[in-house]
Amino acid sequence: MNVDPIDFCGETDGPLSLFIGIQQRRRAEDAYKAALTELKKKPHYGGPDYEEGPNSLINEEEFFDAVEAALDKHDQIEEQSQAERSRASRQIFLPPDTHSSISTQKYLTKPHSHTSSLSSIDLISASDDVHRFSAQVEEMVQSHMTYSLQDVGGDANWQLVVEEGDMKVYRREVEENGIVLDPLKATHAVRGVTGHEVCHYFWDTAFRNDWETTVESFQVVETLSDKAVIIHQTHKRVWPASQRDVLYVSVIRKILSTNENDPDTWLVCNFSVDHDSYPPSARCIRAKINVAMICQTLISPPEGDKEITRDNILCKITYVANVNPGGWAPASVLRAVAKREYPKFLKRFTSYVQEKTSDEAILF
Repeated sequence: MNVDPIDFCGETDGPLSLFIGIQQRRRAEDAYKAALTELKKKPHYGGPDYEEGPNSLINEEEFFDAVEAALDKHDQIEEQSQAERSRASRQIFLPPDTHSSISTQKYLTKPHSHTSSLSSIDLISASDDVHRFSAQVEEMVQSHMTYSLQDVGGDANWQLVVEEGDMKVYRREVEENGIVLDPLKATHAVRGVTGHEVCHYFWDTAFRNDWETTVESFQVVETLSDKAVIIHQTHKRVWPASQRDVLYVSVIRKILSTNENDPDTWLVCNFSVDHDSYPPSARCIRAKINVAMICQTLISPPEGDKEITRDNILCKITYVANVNPGGWAPASVLRAVAKREYPKFLKRFTSYVQEKTSDEAILF
């Protein structure tokens, strides 16, 4: 029997119609399976159940991998940015006569005595630094001077987790209610800079964005004195961890040595406080900190009557950090990140100070 193709295709209940229906059903089933697969994948790229939280479904290994990937990306962006800054700085050069005049002035055996933009110059004693947090500052400073400078090399409670050249980083494992509170302590020796210079650049917020790569924003909430401020600081988020902020008093202090054979000590102490204008918000987890940068300058006397140069000075640094991150990040992740990030911070910051001061008069 001859069948007109047009008539055949036009039938609604013939074999072709049945074939088309089967194909459509298969396509629908395939689309449904693909949609289910995508739904299973999506939480790993976002969603509250797969972020830091009390009911998070992400396991420790996945959490660590995601954090490490985010930090690697951040490092890559920072390296590119640093390379661009270096290229730009190489294009700016001083004429020979200007450079010569700087070279003849950069070696001083006494601190600056003229007016300068260095906001930490001419710090006197604690008696000149009176404000409502003075008692807490004194307690923190005395604690750091008493305990933070103690050698922990032979203490079994402290683990040496990183050793790179002159830098050593120690950790003491402490947990409370499942939250990692590990105190960290780093020692370092940096040539060509003084303790005053290191503490100045660490404390003065005018230079914060030059070396701090983990901060999204910060503001000075209140100036307590010439040597003490309250700062609110929001750190960049590292997914899947929640974003964190800190609110702290930051004070810079010179501690005069009671022994003529020991060097004076410069110290920056940052510790958490509360402030009515900056209560914790739902956007961030408010971390608590107690951090100190403690520096002493050692001088190798030059021969004869030669002036002291940067080749003759060495800064001994002790950096201690007690941080309560709050939240629900896995302990193994927090420890791995701390082990990775603290040495990088210390190397980056001290290199910045060396670079910043290389052509400047020595600030003792």
